[in-house]
Amino acid sequence: MIPIPTYLEPVLKWLVDMLAFFAIYLVVVVALNLQYGYTGVPNFGLALSVAGGAYATGALTGRIAMALYGVGQGLDFMHDNSQITALLNERLRNDPVGGILILLVVIVIAMVVAGGLGFVASYPAIRLRAEYLMMVLIAMAEAILIIGVNYYPLVGGTFWVHVPDLFAWMGGLRWTGVTLVILASSILVFLAGQAIVTSPFGRLLRAVRENETTAECIGKDVVGTKIRIMVVGSMIAALAGVFYALHTQVVLAAAYTRTDWTFWPWLMLMVGGRGNNIGSLVGAGAVISARRLIIYFKHDIQPFVPIQVVWLEQIMLGLTLILVMAFRPQGILPEKPTRMRGLNYRQMLERLAGKSAEKTER
Repeated sequence: MIPIPTYLEPVLKWLVDMLAFFAIYLVVVVALNLQYGYTGVPNFGLALSVAGGAYATGALTGRIAMALYGVGQGLDFMHDNSQITALLNERLRNDPVGGILILLVVIVIAMVVAGGLGFVASYPAIRLRAEYLMMVLIAMAEAILIIGVNYYPLVGGTFWVHVPDLFAWMGGLRWTGVTLVILASSILVFLAGQAIVTSPFGRLLRAVRENETTAECIGKDVVGTKIRIMVVGSMIAALAGVFYALHTQVVLAAAYTRTDWTFWPWLMLMVGGRGNNIGSLVGAGAVISARRLIIYFKHDIQPFVPIQVVWLEQIMLGLTLILVMAFRPQGILPEKPTRMRGLNYRQMLERLAGKSAEKTER
């Protein structure tokens, strides 16, 4: 291993930390962009899916590992959580295959759970106006937060539950290794989102967003399309909850609030540009960089600001959103007009008009 100079260690630590949070939030913003940017479904309940993924990770990872390794017999999973986690980490330190297997099982379960939550949350109101859907999604996100905080057997209630270190086999490289795994996974999610929006299904999403009546008139199932994209987006957002739990190695129910997991992703999308996955990436990178800088250096600037630095993030959230909506509502990278296989809209209309004339003559 190449030795790292002491003066570079804080910088590298900050970079690794920023990359981890960037990767996690990129997944959430890609999910939101699919739902709102491309389909026009205003999901103000993103925290529901993220919390669902995190709660599934906290509740199941340790229990699955206990069943796999046969440890913790006679111990209560919640009351003896620290002891059980220490025993599991000893096993995982020498078993990379077991750690990866548990990770894949937890990811699948978390995505299924979040997909179900997305379906249940959207189905009753998806046929109604956007305002009603927004209220239902916000209420569902608050409901799962209340359940997590008050139902102790799930993830420890007002305390927390430890997540076994599925990457303990990485040894001293664990911190950097997990960040790289999360970053690689978020890149795959980004590419999958890009594949969706450039496919025929992506064109259907835009059609639903632009004019639902027209889409229905040509035989498209608008309600079914919205439900499907809510389920897909919820499953993607659940990955962020899984990654965050693995990164921090604990699940605290009270951490999955509207501010952190709904409003911040919305700001990232608005800053970068909705209806544009590259814009999502840019917005996530810009906002996360600013947030991590504030977190690291806010106490150093306390003598120079007239407010308590603990409120800087919230002030930045509101102020930035106001400025974006006032001066740059389309974001840094606006959505580009869609072209169909090299044809612009005029050429497309001319071709359709020509075909119509041919049918009339026949």
